[in-house]
Amino acid sequence: MSPQHTLSVTPALSRGPSLRRSMRFPWIPAQGRNDVLSGLVHLAFLATLLFLATPAFAQQTETDAQSAERYFDRLDQKKQGFFTLADMQRIEGKTFKRIDDNKDGELTLSEYIFGIPDERQDVIDRFTRRFRLADADNNGRVTMDEYMAFCAKVVAAADTNQDGMVTKEEFVAASGGGAAE
Repeated sequence: MSPQHTLSVTPALSRGPSLRRSMRFPWIPAQGRNDVLSGLVHLAFLATLLFLATPAFAQQTETDAQSAERYFDRLDQKKQGFFTLADMQRIEGKTFKRIDDNKDGELTLSEYIFGIPDERQDVIDRFTRRFRLADADNNGRVTMDEYMAFCAKVVAAADTNQDGMVTKEEFVAASGGGAAE
């Protein structure tokens, strides 16, 4: 077994010998190739676990109903089992401002789908359909007014009992028809 070594550390901002502090801790040099090999095996194991646990790597596709449920959960921030038009417009208004990369008050399709991995074509297609539905004048850009009007159309289509509150069941059912995508 090799002898232990000590390391003396001096803070970078010390002003003279009175502020010098030394910290002693054992330092053991690498024991050779076995330590490196076991470290690489451990790293490979962790990488495999990460690969298997990450949905993007697993290439899972999501149905429209599953997407609608996730979107509903995002809109129902108070966890009341419903959301209103005001809830949707508040949340989507913040999202609009955040994803408007050049801050020109209009979204392009590339701004709207930015960040979606290329492997997730199902999600890109879903977002592209949603963008085209929101683009009322079909000029390839969505303004805040168009986006808020789109939110109103989604709520009107989904709120089947017209009580002003969209439940998960109503939202998922409407998403199958394309209006709430």
